[in-house]
Order: sequence, then C-alpha cells, then structure tokens
Amino acid sequence: MTHIYSHSTPNLRAQREDSFYQDVEMILYSKAYARYADKTQVVYLFPHDHISSRGLHVQLVSSLARGIGRKLGLNVDLIEAISLGHDLGHAPFGHEGEGYLDALSRASGLGAFSHSRQSCRVATDIEPMNLTFATLDGFLCHDGGMNQRIIETAPGKTWEQHNAELEMRRKDPEMDLYPATVEGALVKIADTASYLERDLNDAITLGIVTRDEVPTTVFPATERALTHMVEQDIIDIYQQSGAIGLSEVVFQGLKEIRSFNFDHIYMHERLKTESRKIHTIYDMLFNHLFNEWKDKGRESVLWGHFLHTKAPSYVDGNPTEQLVIDYIAGMTDGYFLRLFEELYLPRTIIVPDVLPFS
Repeated sequence: MTHIYSHSTPNLRAQREDSFYQDVEMILYSKAYARYADKTQVVYLFPHDHISSRGLHVQLVSSLARGIGRKLGLNVDLIEAISLGHDLGHAPFGHEGEGYLDALSRASGLGAFSHSRQSCRVATDIEPMNLTFATLDGFLCHDGGMNQRIIETAPGKTWEQHNAELEMRRKDPEMDLYPATVEGALVKIADTASYLERDLNDAITLGIVTRDEVPTTVFPATERALTHMVEQDIIDIYQQSGAIGLSEVVFQGLKEIRSFNFDHIYMHERLKTESRKIHTIYDMLFNHLFNEWKDKGRESVLWGHFLHTKAPSYVDGNPTEQLVIDYIAGMTDGYFLRLFEELYLPRTIIVPDVLPFS
C-alpha cells in the first residue's frame, strides 16, 4: 500500500491524499522551474546540445527515485515533488556560482548562501508556492548524500525545527541534516548517484576523460551501470532493514567515482577557463544592483526586473543585500550575461531619420 504521508507525522500541513501531487503541480508551473532549462549543472559555456542542464538533472533524479520508491511502496508524488524542486535555489553557473554568492552573502553579514536553503526560500518567500512541510524539508535536507551509508531520518520534525535548521544552514552550509521522511532520504541518495553518473557521461562526451579511465572496481564502465546498481542496492537494503541506504561495497564504489569526478572533471582547466570573468561579473552585478537600488529605488533594474512583482512583505522584510542576492541567484546563465552586457557594454546609438554621412 502506498503511504499517504510516509513516515511523516501529523504536524505536517498536508491533510489530503493529493497534497504532494499539488506540490508537484505548483513546482512545475513556477517561474523558478522554467529557469532550470538555462542553468548550469556542471559544464557551462560549451555549445553542445547533449550536455546536462539543471533541468535535466532534476528530472533524472526524479526518474531514479520514483522508480525505486514505486517498488518500495513509498509516496511517489512526494518523491517527485522533492526531486523536481530541490535545486530551485541554484545560482547561475552551478556550484561555482554558488561559491561566489556565498562569499558575497558572508561579506554582507547575511551568513552563508546554500542552494538547499535558497530552494526553500524560493518556494516560501520569493515565489510562494504553498508547499507541504515534507516537500520543503526534503529540499533543505537533500544534499550530503555521501555523508552516511545509511540515511538517517528524523520523523516527528516540526515547523519550529525546520526553521531552526534553516538558520543552522545559514551558519554552516555543510551541515548534514536528516530528512523527516523516507522519501526525502531516498532523494538524498538518488541526487548523488544521478549527478555522479551524468557528470561523468558529460565529461566523456566532451573528451575531458575517456570511459577507459573511469574506475571499474564496483561499477562497470557502461552507460547507466552506476544508477542501475545503486537502484537495486537501495531496494535490497530497504527490504533487509527498512532503511534507505547502500551496502558497504556500493557506498565505497560511489565514493571512488566521486573522488574521480572531483580530481578529473570538476576542477578540469577546460571547465574553468572563464571562471575569473564570471567571478568578476558576480561582484560587479552585486555592487551595481545594490548601489542603484539605494540611489534610484523604483527606477532601478532591481525593481523593474524583479521586485515589482513581489509582495510588500518580502521587499520590506529583507535587507537590500538579501534582495540583490535573491535576484542574482534566480538568474539563468544567459540572463546573467545579458544583464551584464546591458549594464556595462556600450550599444550602437540609433538616431531616427539620420543616414550615415548625411
């Protein structure tokens, strides 16, 4: 029998069987979800049609997690909601951009910036979606999938605890948080397995590494071998123990692939040739938007492109630094670069009814 609330507790806001499906609908129809299509997963500024975007990543996580969850009798609507929305808070240019925003956020006295916390803020403050507790909790707790072989859960978690964990994440973005539901625990592992395999395949497609270089101690060097093995392993462990986790052999195999990706892909010089420029643009956009808002208010880009659609409680209830960071974090890669061009690069001036050399 499929769980309606899984291992969640009565304090969850959801009261109807279709509440998690409604979460999925709200996420799919949000502006933040639409922007996934032009947000970096790992590889940016490569003109290649088959390289993963953030949008493809969340769909792959959802597919893997729902396939496992269906076999285990879990709530697949909750799994899909967490999977599709867990990266809504990602900044342009992926984890690299997240690092630049983190530095700006800390320097502004706002504490750390983390995409998991920002995903919750997108769905509650920036573009309110009225999501259930279990979905928001899954967003906040989704990262850190390699910190434990067995993913612990925290059933009985309350809204007060969720708010406390949001604050904890602001102070320490690396803190490992335990999801309230088994579904959240499943997405936590599925996210890690999905990005490790897809990032590896993207690197092979671009010729950054070859398939022969990939460690094959556990996982055969074939398409989707990693996620297929992880899927069966999670099912076996759950059936044995009732917990979401991995066997020691598969867990160590994932660690080996993760180390390989960090050593040979994520910091590869071909993927970092434009890093200095992107970092500079982050700083320039932040300073420009901050100062212009202070000087021009409702005549500024921040108002005209972002704040004019937001609730007064959001605009008045956040410091300017937070408003600017929220705006930048929500940008797609392309919009980020276009805005920089608009603000800093000169354009041809067209004078009506005047011909050259006249």
